[in-house]
Amino acid sequence: MKKIIFTLLTLAIFTACEDEDHGVDANNYNGPDIAYYTNGVASSYFVTPNAEPASIQIGATSVSNSDRTYSLQVDAESTAQEGVDFNFVNSSVTIPAGEYFGEILVQGIFEGTTAEGSNLIINLVGSGDNEVMVGASYDLFIVQQCVSDLAGMYDVTTTYGFHDFLPDYSTNTMPIEIVEVDAGLYEVFDFSGGLYSSGPYSAAYGTGDTSFTVQFNENCGNISWEGQSDPWGACIPLDGGTNSVNLSTGVVTISWYCEGYGENGVSVYTPQ
Repeated sequence: MKKIIFTLLTLAIFTACEDEDHGVDANNYNGPDIAYYTNGVASSYFVTPNAEPASIQIGATSVSNSDRTYSLQVDAESTAQEGVDFNFVNSSVTIPAGEYFGEILVQGIFEGTTAEGSNLIINLVGSGDNEVMVGASYDLFIVQQCVSDLAGMYDVTTTYGFHDFLPDYSTNTMPIEIVEVDAGLYEVFDFSGGLYSSGPYSAAYGTGDTSFTVQFNENCGNISWEGQSDPWGACIPLDGGTNSVNLSTGVVTISWYCEGYGENGVSVYTPQ
């Protein structure tokens, strides 16, 4: 079952007010025709790999017999980067003739966003008779939402960088189950990809099926772990190695290093 992993966020929720900086009460407004944000001036947008664009609605205080178009400007205080965290689907927004509302669409870029999030501050800019409310800025908090779903059976091919019996048993392929322990936390019974459970270490040193059981975390495609060991010492990520998930194919690559005697390898988990 898929688990949704969220970075702990403290989000300030803003609602529209009746002052000139934060919104317009269109029902009680008697001034000139202006455009405003209809649902407050801030919201949060959680970006998944297949996220739909965020929709920000603007409204006008009266209808017009002609289209009204407003340009979108990224405020200098924004921390979100266009082309990295997001793209505008429309670089301007139009309220059609005879209508009260228009829509800004912002497409989040999953690969560029982060679990910490960033702020896109959009300034709505009018021209000519198309006036906007004073301080017409919208703060869209863009944050990466990670879905972790690695549990299942894999064919694992391990290429060994060092162990006591090289050049024999330089690679090995075997089926291994990745077992879900908790949301984003997984376990495999033999992190060595067979060297300890059925390979030469089993006969020579008496290692067995669970002598190198390791738990690891997956978050937004990144694999990490700490406090794990083989029978002789700590097991850590291989320096400079790849520890990640291909979010398109589901292939998991884990590069491990045992500090006790230097065993290391790269294990590639291909979903069955």
